Amino acid sequence: MNNQLEKHLKDMIIIPRGTFIRGSDESPDEQPTMSVILNSFAIDKTPVTNKQFRVFVEAGGYENPSFWLPQGWNYITSNNIKHPNYWYDPNFNQDDHPVTGISWWEAKAFATFFGKDLPTEAQWEYACKGMDLRRFPWGNEEPTFNHANYAIDCDPTELNRSSTSVYEFPKNKSYFGCLDMAGNLAEWCLDNASINYKWDTTGMDPLYITIPEDYHIVRGGCGLHNEDFMRCSARDNYPVSVRDNLIGFRCVIHNI
Repeated sequence: MNNQLEKHLKDMIIIPRGTFIRGSDESPDEQPTMSVILNSFAIDKTPVTNKQFRVFVEAGGYENPSFWLPQGWNYITSNNIKHPNYWYDPNFNQDDHPVTGISWWEAKAFATFFGKDLPTEAQWEYACKGMDLRRFPWGNEEPTFNHANYAIDCDPTELNRSSTSVYEFPKNKSYFGCLDMAGNLAEWCLDNASINYKWDTTGMDPLYITIPEDYHIVRGGCGLHNEDFMRCSARDNYPVSVRDNLIGFRCVIHNI
């Protein structure tokens, strides 16, 4: 293993090649359920934090087009974007909180900067669910406020909402040991949005791509979502340019 790869893997979890049941019978967009085979990959143990994202900002990541897809570069330059939204908001900018207020373009550029990528939707679900068909990252126990940062009935108790540390909820640990995969912030995936899984005919390293500008899948729910979004199989999607305080991300390295 070369030194650069070893450095990248320091805060990641290696997920071995395996088979899992993707989807569920709980929502039409999670169907049909299917046995999916994934090659091994590494995934960040936690969502990317503000401290980690600061490296990209301070290294001139917003000023170097080589890290950006052409459409993303056009988006940030035409809108004069130099850092994430909420970058100076004390409710969301703590070092150990997940970075938020970032478009899909920004998440993708950060991943490219570090020689990584965004997870496919299947990779994200496998890292969360594993092979035991658990409903939530931690198992089948219904969520409580000891498990995650979420909102009952999508109605947060605090109107002045804030994110929480990626280490705030030790119970919020997935099958493979990833932290903070439910609640707090949803997470961008590589896939474009699809209404269900009927497009997948092989079940081999699935990835749904249309064009980058189309809506993209997010996973994991956020502090404004209810307990149903905490499920490993739950899906949502947003416009590629959204920079609200609902979404963060974590990175992967494919084919480890």
